[in-house]
Amino acid sequence: MGSNYVFNVNRKNYLFYSDNFSLSSNAPDSVFTKNIPLQPITAGAAIILKNIFFDTKEFTLRKESLIELDKIVAFMNENSNLKIQISGHTDNVGKPDDNLSLSNNRAKAVVTYLQSKGINGTRLSAKGFGAAKPVADNNTENGKAMNRRTEMSVVSN
Repeated sequence: MGSNYVFNVNRKNYLFYSDNFSLSSNAPDSVFTKNIPLQPITAGAAIILKNIFFDTKEFTLRKESLIELDKIVAFMNENSNLKIQISGHTDNVGKPDDNLSLSNNRAKAVVTYLQSKGINGTRLSAKGFGAAKPVADNNTENGKAMNRRTEMSVVSN
């Protein structure tokens, strides 16, 4: 209790699942339950990479992202025919062109890291969507936080 946690779940022939959560406000004897959905590795399947972190208005990967990034490297090495797209998304704060550029640069930063670890660039693509594909309401801080995300989707397997 009183700490933040990151975890990953994986199973052969499925996309891995990662998440982070805080137990900082839970009582010492409380129970924490998490349902973990796994998706088969098929074209179009996508996951939100919840442990990829950037500073506000920046596209340099924070060191806390390395565990997740290395998980992607291992996943790509285990699935040698897999081609993926990394997608960057923002909330709606700021100018649309700036958000599009930021999201694109963040996706490229992930792809550059994966290539630096030996993943062939022909298996990777990067695309920024800015605020065009929200998953939550941009009228709340929680919704904005959910919209600021990096996703991985299967192009082919």
